[in-house]
Amino acid sequence: MTTRPKEPEVAEQTAAAGSASVEPTGSVVLRLDALGMDFLAADFPSRFIEFCEANDDYDMEVNEAGELVILPMVGFRGNRQETELNTELTLFRRANGGVNASQTSRFRLASGAIRGPDAAWITQERYDAATEEERETVFPGAPDFVVEIRSRTDNLAPLQRKMQLWMDGGARLGWLIDPPNRRVYVYRAGQAEPEALEDPETLDGEDVLPGFSFGVRQYIFDMQ
Repeated sequence: MTTRPKEPEVAEQTAAAGSASVEPTGSVVLRLDALGMDFLAADFPSRFIEFCEANDDYDMEVNEAGELVILPMVGFRGNRQETELNTELTLFRRANGGVNASQTSRFRLASGAIRGPDAAWITQERYDAATEEERETVFPGAPDFVVEIRSRTDNLAPLQRKMQLWMDGGARLGWLIDPPNRRVYVYRAGQAEPEALEDPETLDGEDVLPGFSFGVRQYIFDMQ
Protein backbone atom coordinates (compact mmCIF):
# COMPACT_ATOMS: atom_id res chain seq x y z
CA MET A 1 0.00 0.00 0.00
CA THR A 2 1.42 3.37 -1.03
CA THR A 3 0.31 6.63 0.53
CA ARG A 4 1.39 10.11 -0.37
CA PRO A 5 -0.13 13.18 1.24
CA LYS A 6 -0.01 16.25 -0.99
CA GLU A 7 2.03 19.19 0.26
CA PRO A 8 0.77 22.68 -0.71
CA GLU A 9 3.71 23.60 -2.91
CA VAL A 10 3.64 20.21 -4.61
CA ALA A 11 -0.09 20.51 -5.30
CA GLU A 12 0.35 23.96 -6.83
CA GLN A 13 3.31 22.91 -8.98
CA THR A 14 1.47 19.82 -10.18
CA ALA A 15 -1.58 21.89 -11.11
CA ALA A 16 0.58 24.31 -13.07
CA ALA A 17 2.10 21.40 -14.94
CA GLY A 18 -1.35 20.13 -15.92
CA SER A 19 -1.08 16.80 -14.12
CA ALA A 20 -4.03 14.42 -14.31
CA SER A 21 -3.86 13.95 -10.54
CA VAL A 22 -4.22 17.11 -8.50
CA GLU A 23 -5.78 16.78 -5.06
CA PRO A 24 -6.42 19.10 -2.09
CA THR A 25 -3.70 19.75 0.44
CA GLY A 26 -3.82 17.08 3.13
CA SER A 27 -5.27 14.36 0.90
CA VAL A 28 -4.02 10.80 1.25
CA VAL A 29 -3.65 8.98 -2.08
CA LEU A 30 -3.60 5.17 -2.41
CA ARG A 31 -2.63 3.33 -5.58
CA LEU A 32 -5.51 1.01 -6.42
CA ASP A 33 -3.47 -1.14 -8.80
CA ALA A 34 -1.12 -1.92 -5.90
CA LEU A 35 -4.18 -3.27 -4.10
CA GLY A 36 -5.14 -5.42 -7.08
CA MET A 37 -8.14 -3.26 -8.01
CA ASP A 38 -9.10 -2.13 -11.53
CA PHE A 39 -10.94 1.20 -11.32
CA LEU A 40 -12.10 0.82 -14.94
CA ALA A 41 -13.94 -2.44 -14.26
CA ALA A 42 -17.69 -2.35 -14.84
CA ASP A 43 -18.46 -3.37 -11.26
CA PHE A 44 -16.01 -0.93 -9.66
CA PRO A 45 -18.55 1.86 -8.89
CA SER A 46 -20.72 -0.45 -6.78
CA ARG A 47 -17.63 -1.87 -5.02
CA PHE A 48 -16.39 1.66 -4.39
CA ILE A 49 -19.67 2.71 -2.78
CA GLU A 50 -19.66 -0.42 -0.60
CA PHE A 51 -16.13 0.48 0.51
CA CYS A 52 -17.18 4.07 1.27
CA GLU A 53 -20.17 2.87 3.29
CA ALA A 54 -17.91 0.56 5.31
CA ASN A 55 -15.55 3.49 5.99
CA ASP A 56 -18.02 6.34 6.33
CA ASP A 57 -15.76 8.42 8.55
CA TYR A 58 -13.84 9.34 5.38
CA ASP A 59 -14.72 11.31 2.25
CA MET A 60 -13.26 9.56 -0.79
CA GLU A 61 -12.92 9.90 -4.56
CA VAL A 62 -11.02 8.10 -7.31
CA ASN A 63 -8.89 10.23 -9.61
CA GLU A 64 -8.03 9.92 -13.29
CA ALA A 65 -4.84 8.01 -12.49
CA GLY A 66 -6.81 5.25 -10.77
CA GLU A 67 -5.84 6.32 -7.26
CA LEU A 68 -8.12 6.33 -4.23
CA VAL A 69 -8.13 9.81 -2.70
CA ILE A 70 -9.03 10.28 0.97
CA LEU A 71 -10.03 13.92 1.24
CA PRO A 72 -9.50 16.25 4.21
CA MET A 73 -12.53 17.49 6.12
CA VAL A 74 -13.86 20.89 5.07
CA GLY A 75 -14.52 22.06 8.61
CA PHE A 76 -17.69 23.36 10.26
CA ARG A 77 -18.03 26.63 8.32
CA GLY A 78 -17.30 24.92 5.01
CA ASN A 79 -20.05 22.41 5.69
CA ARG A 80 -22.48 25.24 6.53
CA GLN A 81 -21.68 26.95 3.22
CA GLU A 82 -22.32 23.73 1.30
CA THR A 83 -25.57 23.20 3.21
CA GLU A 84 -26.87 26.68 2.39
CA LEU A 85 -26.27 26.15 -1.33
CA ASN A 86 -27.77 22.68 -1.35
CA THR A 87 -30.85 23.91 0.52
CA GLU A 88 -31.53 26.53 -2.14
CA LEU A 89 -30.90 24.01 -4.91
CA THR A 90 -33.31 21.55 -3.29
CA LEU A 91 -36.04 24.19 -3.14
CA PHE A 92 -35.46 24.96 -6.81
CA ARG A 93 -35.64 21.28 -7.74
CA ARG A 94 -38.91 20.80 -5.88
CA ALA A 95 -40.49 23.64 -7.82
CA ASN A 96 -38.88 23.08 -11.22
CA GLY A 97 -37.85 19.43 -11.53
CA GLY A 98 -34.64 17.64 -12.27
CA VAL A 99 -32.56 15.92 -9.59
CA ASN A 100 -30.02 17.59 -7.32
CA ALA A 101 -27.21 16.00 -5.35
CA SER A 102 -24.98 17.12 -2.49
CA GLN A 103 -21.49 16.49 -1.12
CA THR A 104 -21.78 12.73 -0.65
CA SER A 105 -22.89 12.02 -4.23
CA ARG A 106 -20.44 10.61 -6.75
CA PHE A 107 -20.24 10.85 -10.54
CA ARG A 108 -18.17 8.66 -12.86
CA LEU A 109 -16.46 10.52 -15.71
CA ALA A 110 -15.45 8.98 -19.03
CA SER A 111 -11.86 8.66 -17.72
CA GLY A 112 -13.11 6.27 -15.04
CA ALA A 113 -12.56 8.86 -12.30
CA ILE A 114 -15.20 8.99 -9.59
CA ARG A 115 -15.57 12.53 -8.32
CA GLY A 116 -17.83 14.30 -5.87
CA PRO A 117 -19.07 17.91 -6.17
CA ASP A 118 -20.15 20.21 -3.37
CA ALA A 119 -23.49 20.60 -5.15
CA ALA A 120 -24.90 19.33 -8.44
CA TRP A 121 -28.04 19.06 -10.55
CA ILE A 122 -28.98 16.83 -13.49
CA THR A 123 -31.98 16.82 -15.79
CA GLN A 124 -34.91 14.54 -15.08
CA GLU A 125 -34.38 12.90 -18.48
CA ARG A 126 -30.86 11.84 -17.57
CA TYR A 127 -31.96 10.50 -14.22
CA ASP A 128 -34.82 8.53 -15.78
CA ALA A 129 -32.43 7.01 -18.33
CA ALA A 130 -30.01 5.75 -15.65
CA THR A 131 -30.15 2.19 -14.39
CA GLU A 132 -31.29 1.39 -10.88
CA GLU A 133 -27.71 0.38 -10.04
CA GLU A 134 -26.40 3.78 -11.22
CA ARG A 135 -29.04 5.62 -9.17
CA GLU A 136 -28.06 3.61 -6.10
CA THR A 137 -24.29 3.95 -6.44
CA VAL A 138 -22.35 6.23 -8.82
CA PHE A 139 -24.11 8.31 -11.48
CA PRO A 140 -22.65 8.17 -15.03
CA GLY A 141 -21.21 11.36 -16.52
CA ALA A 142 -20.72 14.84 -15.13
CA PRO A 143 -23.63 16.79 -13.66
CA ASP A 144 -25.35 19.31 -15.93
CA PHE A 145 -24.72 21.92 -13.22
CA VAL A 146 -21.87 21.60 -10.73
CA VAL A 147 -20.48 23.69 -7.86
CA GLU A 148 -17.22 23.57 -5.94
CA ILE A 149 -16.68 25.79 -2.87
CA ARG A 150 -13.13 26.52 -1.80
CA SER A 151 -12.67 25.41 1.80
CA ARG A 152 -9.99 26.12 4.38
CA THR A 153 -7.88 23.20 3.10
CA ASP A 154 -8.08 24.03 -0.60
CA ASN A 155 -5.52 25.69 -2.80
CA LEU A 156 -7.20 27.41 -5.75
CA ALA A 157 -5.26 25.76 -8.60
CA PRO A 158 -6.34 22.16 -7.84
CA LEU A 159 -9.98 23.28 -7.60
CA GLN A 160 -9.70 25.06 -10.94
CA ARG A 161 -8.39 21.88 -12.49
CA LYS A 162 -11.22 19.87 -10.94
CA MET A 163 -13.74 22.32 -12.37
CA GLN A 164 -12.18 21.91 -15.79
CA LEU A 165 -12.46 18.13 -15.43
CA TRP A 166 -16.18 18.55 -14.74
CA MET A 167 -16.59 20.74 -17.81
CA ASP A 168 -14.53 18.43 -20.02
CA GLY A 169 -16.73 15.60 -18.74
CA GLY A 170 -19.90 17.22 -20.06
CA ALA A 171 -21.06 19.74 -17.43
CA ARG A 172 -22.92 22.69 -18.95
CA LEU A 173 -22.59 25.24 -16.15
CA GLY A 174 -20.25 25.37 -13.18
CA TRP A 175 -19.50 27.70 -10.28
CA LEU A 176 -16.20 27.73 -8.43
CA ILE A 177 -16.89 29.81 -5.32
CA ASP A 178 -13.81 31.30 -3.67
CA PRO A 179 -14.87 32.74 -0.26
CA PRO A 180 -11.39 33.92 0.86
CA ASN A 181 -11.20 36.25 -2.15
CA ARG A 182 -14.97 36.91 -2.44
CA ARG A 183 -14.80 35.78 -6.04
CA VAL A 184 -16.73 33.35 -8.23
CA TYR A 185 -15.50 31.69 -11.41
CA VAL A 186 -18.35 30.83 -13.78
CA TYR A 187 -17.65 27.98 -16.19
CA ARG A 188 -19.82 27.51 -19.27
CA ALA A 189 -19.78 24.74 -21.88
CA GLY A 190 -17.98 25.88 -25.01
CA GLN A 191 -16.29 28.77 -23.24
CA ALA A 192 -12.50 28.55 -23.22
CA GLU A 193 -12.00 30.41 -19.93
CA PRO A 194 -14.24 30.93 -16.91
CA GLU A 195 -15.69 34.35 -16.18
CA ALA A 196 -14.42 35.83 -12.88
CA LEU A 197 -17.00 37.75 -10.84
CA GLU A 198 -15.73 40.02 -8.08
CA ASP A 199 -17.89 39.96 -4.92
CA PRO A 200 -21.19 39.24 -6.70
CA GLU A 201 -24.38 39.53 -4.71
CA THR A 202 -26.17 36.71 -6.51
CA LEU A 203 -25.43 33.99 -9.02
CA ASP A 204 -27.75 33.00 -11.86
CA GLY A 205 -28.60 29.52 -13.14
CA GLU A 206 -28.71 30.91 -16.69
CA ASP A 207 -30.21 28.62 -19.35
CA VAL A 208 -29.23 25.43 -17.49
CA LEU A 209 -31.39 26.20 -14.43
CA PRO A 210 -33.72 28.98 -15.63
CA GLY A 211 -35.01 31.00 -12.70
CA PHE A 212 -32.46 29.73 -10.17
CA SER A 213 -30.71 32.47 -8.20
CA PHE A 214 -28.35 32.01 -5.27
CA GLY A 215 -27.42 34.77 -2.82
CA VAL A 216 -23.72 33.96 -2.67
CA ARG A 217 -22.83 37.13 -0.75
CA GLN A 218 -25.43 36.57 1.97
CA TYR A 219 -25.10 32.81 2.36
CA ILE A 220 -21.37 32.30 1.78
CA PHE A 221 -19.19 35.42 1.63
CA ASP A 222 -20.77 37.11 4.67
CA MET A 223 -21.20 33.95 6.72
CA GLN A 224 -19.85 34.44 10.26
